[in-house]
Amino acid sequence: MTNEKLERRRAQRQSIIESFSLFVVLPKKGVHRLKVYDVSTLGMGFDVDIEGEATDEFQMSPGEVLDVHLYLNQSLYLPLKVKIIRISGQDAARRAGGEFEEKNSQGYEGLQAFLQMLQAIAPAARVEAN
Repeated sequence: MTNEKLERRRAQRQSIIESFSLFVVLPKKGVHRLKVYDVSTLGMGFDVDIEGEATDEFQMSPGEVLDVHLYLNQSLYLPLKVKIIRISGQDAARRAGGEFEEKNSQGYEGLQAFLQMLQAIAPAARVEAN
């Protein structure tokens, strides 16, 4: 990553995140597993639409605060509030990026502990090739 990109970001992203099967569910949208593509101490990015879904089936806009369930595995999740900052890909499957709200919540504190664990294991962790 270039110094310019590092300076643009206010929090380090976790590159090891793709090794985990993290996904989010937006209770307002229903029980759809949406891929997490980015997470940091300040916010996260995730897919909004599922394959074959029209983008107008679920409306959201920048500034909106959503309840987000961040699943760490098939049944364990952290409840978070995410303020939508940007939405990309309006004509195809959309991606949303947002900042965490309610940073004194237990869900946010749990996320911080999870991210610290990822940072601690990253130097020693190895991904097995299939």
